[in-house]
Amino acid sequence: GGEKMSKTTGNVVSPLDLIDEFGVDGFRYYVLADTAYGNDGDFTYEGLVARYNSDLANNLGNLAARVATVVEKKCGGRGPAPRSDSPLAQLAADAVRDADAAWRGAQPSRALEAAWNLIRATNAHLEQNEPWKMEPGDAVDAVMGDALEALRIVVLLANPALPMTTQEIWRRIGLTGRITDCRVDTDARWGRYPAGASVEKGEPLFPRKKT
Repeated sequence: GGEKMSKTTGNVVSPLDLIDEFGVDGFRYYVLADTAYGNDGDFTYEGLVARYNSDLANNLGNLAARVATVVEKKCGGRGPAPRSDSPLAQLAADAVRDADAAWRGAQPSRALEAAWNLIRATNAHLEQNEPWKMEPGDAVDAVMGDALEALRIVVLLANPALPMTTQEIWRRIGLTGRITDCRVDTDARWGRYPAGASVEKGEPLFPRKKT
Protein backbone atom coordinates (compact mmCIF):
# COMPACT_ATOMS: atom_id res chain seq x y z
CA GLY A 1 0.00 0.00 0.00
CA GLY A 2 2.88 2.41 -0.65
CA GLU A 3 4.58 1.82 2.70
CA LYS A 4 7.67 -0.24 3.46
CA MET A 5 6.82 -3.63 4.95
CA SER A 6 8.06 -4.09 8.50
CA LYS A 7 7.26 -6.19 11.53
CA THR A 8 7.08 -3.03 13.62
CA THR A 9 4.16 -1.58 11.70
CA GLY A 10 2.58 -4.99 11.28
CA ASN A 11 1.99 -4.69 7.56
CA VAL A 12 3.96 -7.79 6.56
CA VAL A 13 2.20 -10.01 4.02
CA SER A 14 2.33 -13.80 4.35
CA PRO A 15 2.67 -15.49 0.94
CA LEU A 16 1.30 -18.73 2.41
CA ASP A 17 -2.00 -17.05 3.26
CA LEU A 18 -2.29 -15.67 -0.26
CA ILE A 19 -1.40 -19.02 -1.82
CA ASP A 20 -4.29 -20.61 0.06
CA GLU A 21 -6.63 -18.15 -1.62
CA PHE A 22 -5.10 -17.62 -5.07
CA GLY A 23 -3.00 -20.73 -5.57
CA VAL A 24 0.76 -20.91 -6.08
CA ASP A 25 0.44 -20.08 -9.78
CA GLY A 26 -1.89 -17.15 -9.17
CA PHE A 27 0.37 -15.59 -6.56
CA ARG A 28 3.55 -16.23 -8.55
CA TYR A 29 2.00 -14.67 -11.64
CA TYR A 30 1.03 -11.54 -9.74
CA VAL A 31 4.52 -11.05 -8.31
CA LEU A 32 6.25 -11.60 -11.67
CA ALA A 33 3.79 -9.65 -13.80
CA ASP A 34 3.21 -6.70 -11.50
CA THR A 35 6.79 -5.85 -10.55
CA ALA A 36 9.64 -5.03 -12.92
CA TYR A 37 12.61 -7.17 -11.91
CA GLY A 38 15.26 -5.26 -9.99
CA ASN A 39 12.86 -2.60 -8.68
CA ASP A 40 10.81 -2.30 -5.53
CA GLY A 41 7.22 -3.40 -5.94
CA ASP A 42 4.05 -2.12 -4.33
CA PHE A 43 1.82 -4.88 -2.98
CA THR A 44 -1.88 -4.40 -2.30
CA TYR A 45 -4.49 -7.09 -1.83
CA GLU A 46 -6.81 -5.14 -4.12
CA GLY A 47 -4.13 -5.08 -6.81
CA LEU A 48 -3.68 -8.83 -6.55
CA VAL A 49 -7.41 -9.45 -6.90
CA ALA A 50 -7.67 -7.05 -9.86
CA ARG A 51 -4.79 -8.63 -11.78
CA TYR A 52 -5.96 -12.15 -10.96
CA ASN A 53 -9.45 -11.42 -12.26
CA SER A 54 -8.28 -9.46 -15.29
CA ASP A 55 -5.29 -11.43 -16.55
CA LEU A 56 -5.99 -14.92 -15.29
CA ALA A 57 -9.77 -15.31 -14.99
CA ASN A 58 -10.95 -13.00 -17.79
CA ASN A 59 -8.10 -13.44 -20.27
CA LEU A 60 -6.23 -16.75 -20.01
CA GLY A 61 -8.89 -18.74 -18.20
CA ASN A 62 -11.67 -17.43 -20.41
CA LEU A 63 -9.70 -18.14 -23.58
CA ALA A 64 -8.99 -21.74 -22.57
CA ALA A 65 -12.62 -22.36 -21.61
CA ARG A 66 -14.03 -20.65 -24.68
CA VAL A 67 -11.79 -22.57 -27.08
CA ALA A 68 -12.60 -25.91 -25.47
CA THR A 69 -16.34 -25.20 -25.42
CA VAL A 70 -16.52 -24.29 -29.11
CA VAL A 71 -14.30 -27.20 -30.18
CA GLU A 72 -16.53 -29.56 -28.20
CA LYS A 73 -19.76 -28.22 -29.70
CA LYS A 74 -18.67 -27.42 -33.25
CA CYS A 75 -15.71 -29.70 -33.95
CA GLY A 76 -16.72 -32.91 -32.22
CA GLY A 77 -14.20 -32.38 -29.44
CA ARG A 78 -11.26 -32.71 -31.83
CA GLY A 79 -8.91 -29.81 -32.43
CA PRO A 80 -8.57 -28.67 -36.06
CA ALA A 81 -5.22 -27.80 -37.62
CA PRO A 82 -4.13 -24.15 -37.70
CA ARG A 83 -3.86 -22.27 -40.98
CA SER A 84 -0.40 -21.37 -42.19
CA ASP A 85 -1.71 -17.98 -43.33
CA SER A 86 -3.62 -17.24 -40.13
CA PRO A 87 -3.94 -13.59 -39.13
CA LEU A 88 -2.65 -14.70 -35.70
CA ALA A 89 0.57 -16.23 -37.06
CA GLN A 90 2.62 -13.02 -37.17
CA LEU A 91 1.22 -11.84 -33.83
CA ALA A 92 2.32 -15.15 -32.34
CA ALA A 93 5.79 -14.79 -33.86
CA ASP A 94 6.08 -11.31 -32.36
CA ALA A 95 4.99 -12.60 -28.94
CA VAL A 96 7.53 -15.44 -29.08
CA ARG A 97 10.34 -13.07 -30.05
CA ASP A 98 9.53 -10.53 -27.34
CA ALA A 99 8.80 -13.04 -24.58
CA ASP A 100 11.90 -15.09 -25.29
CA ALA A 101 14.12 -12.00 -25.22
CA ALA A 102 12.52 -10.81 -21.98
CA TRP A 103 12.86 -14.15 -20.19
CA ARG A 104 16.50 -14.36 -21.26
CA GLY A 105 16.99 -10.81 -20.01
CA ALA A 106 15.45 -11.61 -16.61
CA GLN A 107 12.46 -9.33 -17.24
CA PRO A 108 9.48 -11.54 -16.40
CA SER A 109 6.94 -8.71 -16.42
CA ARG A 110 7.84 -7.90 -20.03
CA ALA A 111 7.81 -11.57 -21.01
CA LEU A 112 4.33 -12.03 -19.59
CA GLU A 113 3.07 -8.85 -21.23
CA ALA A 114 4.21 -10.25 -24.58
CA ALA A 115 2.35 -13.51 -23.93
CA TRP A 116 -0.77 -11.63 -22.84
CA ASN A 117 -0.69 -9.56 -26.02
CA LEU A 118 -1.23 -12.83 -27.88
CA ILE A 119 -4.00 -13.87 -25.47
CA ARG A 120 -5.83 -10.59 -26.03
CA ALA A 121 -5.38 -10.86 -29.80
CA THR A 122 -6.76 -14.40 -29.81
CA ASN A 123 -9.78 -13.44 -27.72
CA ALA A 124 -10.38 -10.52 -30.08
CA HIS A 125 -10.06 -12.88 -33.07
CA LEU A 126 -12.76 -15.10 -31.59
CA GLU A 127 -15.01 -12.14 -30.83
CA GLN A 128 -14.65 -10.90 -34.39
CA ASN A 129 -15.41 -14.26 -36.02
CA GLU A 130 -17.95 -15.59 -33.48
CA PRO A 131 -17.37 -19.29 -34.24
CA TRP A 132 -20.02 -20.23 -31.66
CA LYS A 133 -22.60 -18.88 -34.14
CA MET A 134 -21.19 -20.84 -37.10
CA GLU A 135 -22.35 -24.17 -38.42
CA PRO A 136 -19.81 -27.02 -38.11
CA GLY A 137 -17.51 -27.07 -41.10
CA ASP A 138 -14.39 -25.60 -42.66
CA ALA A 139 -15.01 -22.03 -41.50
CA VAL A 140 -15.30 -22.84 -37.82
CA ASP A 141 -12.42 -25.32 -38.10
CA ALA A 142 -10.20 -22.57 -39.48
CA VAL A 143 -10.96 -20.17 -36.64
CA MET A 144 -10.61 -22.79 -33.92
CA GLY A 145 -7.44 -24.29 -35.34
CA ASP A 146 -5.85 -20.85 -35.21
CA ALA A 147 -7.10 -20.26 -31.66
CA LEU A 148 -5.78 -23.61 -30.44
CA GLU A 149 -2.39 -22.95 -31.96
CA ALA A 150 -2.22 -19.51 -30.38
CA LEU A 151 -3.19 -21.00 -27.02
CA ARG A 152 -0.51 -23.69 -27.41
CA ILE A 153 2.12 -21.01 -27.94
CA VAL A 154 0.79 -18.92 -25.04
CA VAL A 155 1.22 -21.77 -22.57
CA LEU A 156 4.79 -22.30 -23.74
CA LEU A 157 5.59 -18.64 -23.14
CA ALA A 158 3.78 -18.40 -19.79
CA ASN A 159 5.02 -21.69 -18.34
CA PRO A 160 7.80 -20.21 -16.16
CA ALA A 161 5.22 -18.13 -14.28
CA LEU A 162 2.32 -20.61 -14.34
CA PRO A 163 3.92 -24.06 -14.49
CA MET A 164 1.01 -26.09 -13.11
CA THR A 165 -1.77 -24.24 -14.93
CA THR A 166 -0.05 -24.19 -18.30
CA GLN A 167 0.71 -27.91 -18.06
CA GLU A 168 -2.99 -28.52 -17.35
CA ILE A 169 -4.05 -26.41 -20.35
CA TRP A 170 -1.49 -28.32 -22.44
CA ARG A 171 -3.19 -31.56 -21.42
CA ARG A 172 -6.70 -30.22 -21.98
CA ILE A 173 -5.96 -29.23 -25.58
CA GLY A 174 -4.76 -32.76 -26.28
CA LEU A 175 -1.00 -32.38 -26.08
CA THR A 176 1.31 -34.86 -24.41
CA GLY A 177 4.66 -34.64 -22.63
CA ARG A 178 6.06 -31.94 -20.39
CA ILE A 179 6.21 -28.31 -21.43
CA THR A 180 9.60 -28.06 -19.71
CA ASP A 181 10.95 -30.48 -22.32
CA CYS A 182 10.01 -28.09 -25.13
CA ARG A 183 12.28 -25.47 -26.67
CA VAL A 184 10.92 -22.06 -27.57
CA ASP A 185 13.09 -21.71 -30.67
CA THR A 186 11.54 -24.80 -32.27
CA ASP A 187 8.33 -25.75 -30.45
CA ALA A 188 6.87 -22.24 -30.38
CA ARG A 189 6.89 -21.94 -34.16
CA TRP A 190 3.48 -21.50 -35.72
CA GLY A 191 1.76 -24.57 -37.16
CA ARG A 192 2.73 -27.37 -34.78
CA TYR A 193 -0.66 -28.09 -33.20
CA PRO A 194 -1.63 -31.65 -34.20
CA ALA A 195 -5.01 -31.88 -35.94
CA GLY A 196 -7.40 -34.33 -34.34
CA ALA A 197 -6.16 -33.99 -30.76
CA SER A 198 -8.85 -34.51 -28.14
CA VAL A 199 -9.89 -31.28 -26.38
CA GLU A 200 -11.68 -31.03 -23.04
CA LYS A 201 -12.98 -28.06 -21.07
CA GLY A 202 -12.53 -29.18 -17.46
CA GLU A 203 -13.19 -27.13 -14.35
CA PRO A 204 -12.54 -23.35 -14.33
CA LEU A 205 -8.82 -22.69 -14.05
CA PHE A 206 -9.16 -19.35 -12.27
CA PRO A 207 -12.53 -18.79 -10.57
CA ARG A 208 -13.16 -15.06 -10.25
CA LYS A 209 -12.52 -13.47 -6.87
CA LYS A 210 -14.78 -10.92 -5.25
CA THR A 211 -13.27 -7.45 -5.05
